[in-house]
Amino acid sequence: MTTDESTLTTRPAAPADGGELPAGAVSGLGVFAQGLAAAAPSVAIAGVPGSLYLVAGKGAFWAAIVGGALVYLIAALIAFQARRTVSSGSLGTYAGNGLGPVAAFVTGWALILGYIGFAAGGVLGAVLYFNAFLQEIGLHTDHLAIKILLLVLASAAAFYLPFRGVSLSVKWGLGFEVVSLVAIFVVLIASYIHYGAHLDTEQFSLSHLSASTTLIAAVTAVGSYAGFESSASLGHEARDAHRSVSRAVLRLVIILSALYLFATYPEVLGFQGPKLLDADSTPLPVVAENAGVHWVTYVVTLSLGTAMIVFSAAVINSGARSLFTLAREKALPGALGRVHTSFRTPHVAIAFVSIVGFIIGLIGTVNSVGRFQWDVYVGIVSSYAYLFAYLLVAIATPLWLRRIKALTPKVVVVAVLAAFGILYVIYKNLIPVPDGAYKFLPYVFIGLLLIGLLRFLQLRATKPEIAARIGSIQTLSEAEQERLAELGILDAVHGTHRAS
Repeated sequence: MTTDESTLTTRPAAPADGGELPAGAVSGLGVFAQGLAAAAPSVAIAGVPGSLYLVAGKGAFWAAIVGGALVYLIAALIAFQARRTVSSGSLGTYAGNGLGPVAAFVTGWALILGYIGFAAGGVLGAVLYFNAFLQEIGLHTDHLAIKILLLVLASAAAFYLPFRGVSLSVKWGLGFEVVSLVAIFVVLIASYIHYGAHLDTEQFSLSHLSASTTLIAAVTAVGSYAGFESSASLGHEARDAHRSVSRAVLRLVIILSALYLFATYPEVLGFQGPKLLDADSTPLPVVAENAGVHWVTYVVTLSLGTAMIVFSAAVINSGARSLFTLAREKALPGALGRVHTSFRTPHVAIAFVSIVGFIIGLIGTVNSVGRFQWDVYVGIVSSYAYLFAYLLVAIATPLWLRRIKALTPKVVVVAVLAAFGILYVIYKNLIPVPDGAYKFLPYVFIGLLLIGLLRFLQLRATKPEIAARIGSIQTLSEAEQERLAELGILDAVHGTHRAS
């Protein structure tokens, strides 16, 4: 059927300018792989336990549990919506369904902040691991010029993969994830064996749950899953999108939770050996040396350096699609909504995310904080962005499902648990006031978020018709359209949604 601007179709006609993303081009496996590449378990296993340990010490294990529980609740809420509607706008669309255009915009903006931060963390991590590899083979690479050169090369590669297309990113992502995970498991198993049957009971102590440092670290733990929701950003490009997206997000979180808990315990053990973890270290080589398997660091550092680039490419992919959607809705400059004529990718948005990520990585390379410590700071700010987006989705999902007469007690319970869990973690990050730079990080995020909010308020004042449409570009499943038609409310839903 054909529709005007206020109604829905199963797939839209291409716009008059700027090109269109290819519909139905990504398989269900591709949707899963995009989320896997963006969540990058090898990258998270390599870096996140170290980040948790720097913040919370032996509370790292509980921080990982809290983070995993919160993210599973959010994944369930995303799946509740994705079974019914999909969009390239990802969580921004889902927040907007229940809370309106302002929530759609600020959620999309928060995700963009998070994606940019993790893109920076990816290329910075690549430099750390490539630098470690080059030093392992006897090359002296501590000179600042070499570090910057490595950053330029890593950033260029992270830009090129999404620029060429999702399929290329997915293929490289899966390949390097497998290689990296095999090398990482050698280190983790060696750590388990090295420390023998002795159980480090302090890691499991419930007293850690009352420590603010554990819940500050839980923010980073939530961030270690960040990217799993990027499967939802392929809502337009996926085949059988409503089933593919909902399955992908749930399966990803379950798999990632198991991996992270398996990895955190032995890594925390490994950080307590003769070689100590410091602010400019690569965590896994520290664990490998303390566990007596230093030889595997050659494979670990090289494969993880490459995996970091693939991870950065995946989050650039997702961030670019969030920018693309907001630009197509005319909420951001139109250039960000352009599609490359040959590769059918949002190349301008990809370039923007890549450049800003490079600049953040460059700051971390030249300052005196230490690259790993800088990466921790950027990761926490990015994780606040995801927490904020997840909170709005938790609030919005039951409101939207009630509006379309699909709300169930299960959804209410999941949404309440998710919202209160996120709010409690945020509260413990503010009260009592944490030490050092950590006390400033929530306010850095708030400042960046306010920039986006001001942009929306400007739109609402100057172009209210555009502001009112933000978050409306999406596609209801055929089954959902039939259900709504039977209830006699399809036209009302059409009035608030447009085709994606």
